Amino acid sequence: MTKPEVRSITELAGVLALILTLTCGALAWLSPNLGLGLFGVWLLGASAIAFFSWRWCRMIRQRLAAIEDQLRSARLGQAAYQMTLNDEGAFSTLHNELFHYARQTEALREDLQRDRDQLTVAITDIAHQLRTPIATATNLSELLTSANAAATREELLVQNHRLAQLVEQLILLAKVDTHTLSQRRTPVSLDTLLRASLAPLLPVVADRHVTMKWQVAPDLTVNVNQRLMQEALINLFKNTFEHAPADSLVTVTAAATAISTIVTITNEGPAIPEADLPHLFERFYRGSQSAPNNLGVGLAIAQGIIAAGDGRLTVGNEANGVSMRVEWFH
Repeated sequence: MTKPEVRSITELAGVLALILTLTCGALAWLSPNLGLGLFGVWLLGASAIAFFSWRWCRMIRQRLAAIEDQLRSARLGQAAYQMTLNDEGAFSTLHNELFHYARQTEALREDLQRDRDQLTVAITDIAHQLRTPIATATNLSELLTSANAAATREELLVQNHRLAQLVEQLILLAKVDTHTLSQRRTPVSLDTLLRASLAPLLPVVADRHVTMKWQVAPDLTVNVNQRLMQEALINLFKNTFEHAPADSLVTVTAAATAISTIVTITNEGPAIPEADLPHLFERFYRGSQSAPNNLGVGLAIAQGIIAAGDGRLTVGNEANGVSMRVEWFH
């Protein structure tokens, strides 16, 4: 009964017992004939004070033990809610707050483990992706002679360009993962943004003899980070043309609604296999229809940039092809 959590109760019980004793003593002095009755009253009062003080201390100790068990369970990764402790009192409020804290800690632990697993996978994938161009460049350097210098130089430039692109994409992917992308946005003409994103891929359009059907009103605008959003759209256009058959049609449409502005890019390529659809935005995922040199990060980067700009990217099969739908919310 002398522990800090119950010391106040013990002191209060002592004060009450002292007051009871002094009161009974004063009454016995004033009325000596009440001595036996007053002793009974004193005994009954002292017993009641002792009983309720003991019960109060016991209740506090039980509640503190329950909170200690809850914290111990949270430390072991077991967040359990005990309804028996929810009596709307002060301890119940503390119990609820501790439960929320335990759940948040558990969620953070799960997020940390997921990030650790993703980092392990990412490092493995990055090492695998970098190994090929580095090994190729090394082999070309070892086989370099005066007779094959011109051809080797061209191939080395190709591998160097591929390696530079890979590093650039991995840096951008890291910014997407760590949510460190710039959030500075300005109103941009949607038609201008789409045409600027398409421009680097015009040689691909020409080589594959793809016809563009452009249905974008010149007065539509979006509030985005133009440089980052252009990077995302380049990846979407690149993916679209990679899977568009030669001499086919690619349609670009845009429309505004009360809550968003929507761009849809549709090709006439083969349907995406059902097994690939749930994994399209996973980094380093290469579906059954991926090109040989595809890094598997384009859609992941696009999805991250668009999401950071308060947008949403969806990809799905259509009756005669595949469509990519970007929606920016106002």
